[in-house]
Amino acid sequence: MLIVVDPGHGGSDSGAIGYGYFEKDINLSVSLKLRDVLKANSVDVILTRDKDITLGLSERCDIANKNNADYFVSIHCNSFKDSSAKGTETYSYPGSTSGAKLAKGVQQAIVTNLKTADRGVKTANFYVLHHTSMPSILVELGFITNKDDLDLLLNKQNLYAASISNGILNTVGLKQTNGSNDIEKLHQMGIISDYYDPESYVKWKDIAGALLKIIGG
Repeated sequence: MLIVVDPGHGGSDSGAIGYGYFEKDINLSVSLKLRDVLKANSVDVILTRDKDITLGLSERCDIANKNNADYFVSIHCNSFKDSSAKGTETYSYPGSTSGAKLAKGVQQAIVTNLKTADRGVKTANFYVLHHTSMPSILVELGFITNKDDLDLLLNKQNLYAASISNGILNTVGLKQTNGSNDIEKLHQMGIISDYYDPESYVKWKDIAGALLKIIGG
């Protein structure tokens, strides 16, 4: 299976700005982590951009269409003039049953794991949803203009990536690697506070923290 992950905005297009942070940077960082988690689960991934470059909407769609991707996932952050607006919402193209199913799976995974406000699954005629030939979704991770959401966007990027991956894999019926499942279970139990790449080296301070939680130290 091939998934195209699209980090929204980039280059001269910063996207939304909140408290001095640019949406384009958060989108890219989460997307890079999502790529790694999906690859660890034997999913082929193409990023529309893997650096801070300007990329048109049609170019993003062309990458997905020319590579005959099975799914297209666009990563974004929301914003609003009222800083109290917060939460996660996920979009699919109107009438796309497969897109709506994928959007629901990803939305539920993020809201469950990150405890973000659930703004629901919606449909929209966004360019990248309309002009891609495969089931496509656009994820608004949270509001960069809300301090609580921004804290998650900056400090829980691994968990966002893991949650999106879980939502995708569960929806399409792909089995997750044992390592990923075990790590997710530890997170849900509160033994670890964030998602860790199963292929990465573990630091002793992380082991110590987990052991102390287990023994109640």
